[in-house]
Amino acid sequence: MPFLVSGNIDLVDRPSLRKLEKHLGIILSSHQYPLEQYNLIRNSLKQRLDSDTLVRAMTRKELLSFIYILTQFGDVVQGETPQEYLDVENVPVIIEWQKGHFMIPYEVLDYLAQSRVFRNQNYLFALIPALPSREKKAWLEWIGAGYGRTFPREINHELYYQCRHLQKPFQGKSLVQEESIRLEQLWAAGKNETVDWFYKGILPFYSSMKELQRTERDPFLLHVLDLIRSGKLVLKRLPEEFGKREDYQLVSTVEGNTPQLRDTVFSWEEAREQSEDFLFR
Repeated sequence: MPFLVSGNIDLVDRPSLRKLEKHLGIILSSHQYPLEQYNLIRNSLKQRLDSDTLVRAMTRKELLSFIYILTQFGDVVQGETPQEYLDVENVPVIIEWQKGHFMIPYEVLDYLAQSRVFRNQNYLFALIPALPSREKKAWLEWIGAGYGRTFPREINHELYYQCRHLQKPFQGKSLVQEESIRLEQLWAAGKNETVDWFYKGILPFYSSMKELQRTERDPFLLHVLDLIRSGKLVLKRLPEEFGKREDYQLVSTVEGNTPQLRDTVFSWEEAREQSEDFLFR
């Protein structure tokens, strides 16, 4: 997975760090506190990075490489990536943090997640932050990730990390072919008590899905529940219509429709469960 550059500049090869510093117009130092580094990067991104401008400035090959790395949850390994998707030398938001290891730092992903472009195209990294806090916590509980994170950024990163691993066995495949499907098409109001807990505001959606997974017997709906749990389908509220109650749809995520090719597991990923280092925030 990608990680925050702030607090972890010692993990990034110096030429790549200089590339990022030059683009952002900042200087990062080991003498700075991690939060200070984070604020430096985020403030510069707000001033200097516009998603539309970023995309328009890329060549076709650079844009394809950028999009491909986004579909791979923000990082790739050279030996496991088709060469045509590694034209990244002049893309300022992609860094080669170690030789042959490329990533879009979490600071950049967090910033791009605010863009309507990526939310409207249903990139998972942009849909997760848009979910209500109680939904994200319920989703983590369903997955069984016992981190107990309290800061929104930590919860977003943890969900993103877990979804990558949950999606890999699917190889980008699904029995659901639609880009979006109304929730009531699957579970109509008044027809399923467990889902009605969500419709009535008693439980978060992901808590209702966790309970439903224990009792559902329909093979297709069980498959749908697996897609929801892994982030291949994500809950999205439809625009409100006057005089009507809230309506929801499940949208198919870009990452969820793309096979995850990275098999390399980094040592810090294996150790993350025991670590409270800033790297994992």
